[in-house]
Amino acid sequence: MLVVAVAGGLGDLGRLITDALLDTGKYEVYVLSRKAVQGPNCTSPLTGSSYSSVIQTDYSEESLVTQLNEKNVNVVICAFIMDSDAVCDAQIQLIHAADRCACVQRFVPSEFNVEYDVGDNFLPYPEKKYHIMSRKELERTTTLEYTYFYPGMFMDYFGMPRVKSNLRPLCFFIDPAKRQAVLPSDGEARMSMTFTTDAARYLALALELEKWPRIISTVASTVSLNELVRLAERSVGHPFKVHYQPVSNLLKHETVDLPTNVEISKQYPGRFPQGLDQLRGLIADLEAGVALGAYDLTKLDNHLDLVKAFEGKTPPPRRVGEVIQEGWGVGE
Repeated sequence: MLVVAVAGGLGDLGRLITDALLDTGKYEVYVLSRKAVQGPNCTSPLTGSSYSSVIQTDYSEESLVTQLNEKNVNVVICAFIMDSDAVCDAQIQLIHAADRCACVQRFVPSEFNVEYDVGDNFLPYPEKKYHIMSRKELERTTTLEYTYFYPGMFMDYFGMPRVKSNLRPLCFFIDPAKRQAVLPSDGEARMSMTFTTDAARYLALALELEKWPRIISTVASTVSLNELVRLAERSVGHPFKVHYQPVSNLLKHETVDLPTNVEISKQYPGRFPQGLDQLRGLIADLEAGVALGAYDLTKLDNHLDLVKAFEGKTPPPRRVGEVIQEGWGVGE
């Protein structure tokens, strides 16, 4: 049995990872958090004793070394939203601290998407620089076993807000509520996807592996964007108004907006303080990555597909057609 610490384990994805680890009943799980919050009391499978699961930290290297050693942590999982210098620095401090702790054997950096260490001609996503900086620090480490975890796009977005999810709503490519779609180029770009709870569940299963490959994927569905529209039309029971736009427009953030995204930018000003322009830029960068092929994980080489590795040993993951039907099916 192992002791696992999840940095950012109270966040959107981090909480799911924490819950998935606890659900196995195999691990003593701690959450690293800057906030002084009262976490749930858990029962350790190692000792049978009750313990508080939240460790408050300032993410300085020295504090982290002390805290990881005190709990005898064996595996560190980072689930930050990597969108700022401060967050990037916190992960780098965590990498350094984990490397200094004899008890820590494995590290999962905050990836949870696709391959980031590529050019803008493949993935024009500015925040990837934070992932690359952290990778360089991790790859300098000689004592930690680590892996990059690729679920692709989270398919939650295509069932929200009607399908329960820890993520916050956004529309990518399709807007089922408004029966509209905006696709890049000819719509034939392919996108690999995993539902968040399945990604978390497979990550917990990955701790059982004797050896980690450098890349692990959890892809449950890969479809073209035109197929995505057809799935949504079938569930809604009505054809969509589909607009095709050049990829060059996405790269310049001169895009056609889906109506629900316009509403979201107005409803959540704290989330998008720069308004629609900020939301449009985020959507455009990620959609451009799909259009340029970065999200087609069927082309990955030298990786372990956990869906295949654990087939028959765990319930199958949700497929995108099932998620869309659950969220937008006629009569739902």
